[in-house]
Amino acid sequence: MAYCAASEVRLIIETTLTDAQIDSIITMSDAEIDARIAPAAGDDRIKRLSMLITARTIMFRYPQVQAIGEYREDRGRMMEYLDGEIERLFTGHKAVSIASSEYRHIDEDTRYPEA
Repeated sequence: MAYCAASEVRLIIETTLTDAQIDSIITMSDAEIDARIAPAAGDDRIKRLSMLITARTIMFRYPQVQAIGEYREDRGRMMEYLDGEIERLFTGHKAVSIASSEYRHIDEDTRYPEA
């Protein structure tokens, strides 16, 4: 089951892709999520992460700058925002690993023998 729907991705980015095409991109996005973290079912942050990765992938299909006459649209800052938000969400889901070690006494006389 996908973490998000094509209609939710369309809330972030306007595209001429069909829902079926967006669904295939969502499948790839969800595979990336599964490979990097172990998501919890029903987590809204995972849904947002899936939407953002899919939107970023769709944006890669279009040029960074579009110009029509005097109108110019630059998507560069949007890509930076998406990348930052995606990494923030991935970082927030990393499990904290705490490991304990056995305490050992270091005998300084053995470690640094007098010459």
